[in-house]
Amino acid sequence: MTSIFQYEWKVNDATTLQKMKTASFTQEFRSSVFSAFGLRWYMQAHPNGHASREEGFFDLYLYLPYFPDKLKAFEIAQTLQCLETDTKHERTATFDTSEGTGWSGQILAMRDIEKCETLTFVLKMELIAVYDVNGDDVSEEYLNKHDAAAPATYEFPWNISDEVLQQMQTASFEQKFRSSIFSAFGFRWSLGIYPKGQKVEGDANLYLQLLSLPPKLKSVHVAFILRCVQTDTQHHSDHEYERAYGVGWPDGKLSTAEIQACSELAFMAKLELIAVVDRDGDDITEWHLQGKSKPKQLQVRAQEDTKQDSPDSPDDADDAEDPSAALRAFFAGLQAGNGPSNDAQTASKSESGQSDPLMAVRLDSLSMN
Repeated sequence: MTSIFQYEWKVNDATTLQKMKTASFTQEFRSSVFSAFGLRWYMQAHPNGHASREEGFFDLYLYLPYFPDKLKAFEIAQTLQCLETDTKHERTATFDTSEGTGWSGQILAMRDIEKCETLTFVLKMELIAVYDVNGDDVSEEYLNKHDAAAPATYEFPWNISDEVLQQMQTASFEQKFRSSIFSAFGFRWSLGIYPKGQKVEGDANLYLQLLSLPPKLKSVHVAFILRCVQTDTQHHSDHEYERAYGVGWPDGKLSTAEIQACSELAFMAKLELIAVVDRDGDDITEWHLQGKSKPKQLQVRAQEDTKQDSPDSPDDADDAEDPSAALRAFFAGLQAGNGPSNDAQTASKSESGQSDPLMAVRLDSLSMN
């Protein structure tokens, strides 16, 4: 069984290419989300760096936006390469949370891409090991789990009418507007905006809101791009929604003055599904998109895990207190002319040291007769 995966991110769109060549400090660009070894990833580029000492240099990363709760570590060997500049970087990486790893520093200068008519970034991943939360090697479960199909994506345009635009341009601080509700990946969403700001007056805040999360699910994780068409302002983000609420771009992205200067206004949201996780902590994205229940073997495994964690499981039966023992000890004390014995009092308490209310009632009632 092979443990190698390769992905190519090709930038041949003239507009995007020019934006990369003239990118501002910390400005970022992302590839589409792809699946490798059962997890979802994306590549991210900062053509002008993202740390002060890296300004003027092209940074390239591999990001793992969602790390399953049931894993402890995910180890790979990775190679990142830019074909046009013949730049290559190799390293091993251990993921134990949602994070990114790649090249940074002075490996590729921004000026070296100025004459490039295309940019092709190639990622090669080799699986080393996958460990679950118990420390067991479960690599075999993740080998060859590559989804060749396009990722689940959805685009939603929010075109602002002339009447609403006028209201936005004269909005008060913390006044919000919401788009119509739309459905994506089986969930309900909407866009919202505070034209005059929510926290900082004069900074417009655009956000993506999840309106409802089914009780049987723990979370839905999406990568998204929010964009103002007229100003070409955009923000990349990914977020794990564990309840219904909104997430948007930071302050300083778009000013109220820029909105007031627009004769027309439209926003665009592009969503890419990363993971749907149920209450057992299982990634059920594949089955959720197909409208199916997760496989029975996963359901059985979840039930077994719950059974092992339960204090009332058969394995713990020998450690449970026997209520009849307390009663026998009590009557033995009465026959000896004493009150409830220490053993009876002890037996009426749980392992945590708290009195058992039912046993306390029984002992009190017997003492009164």
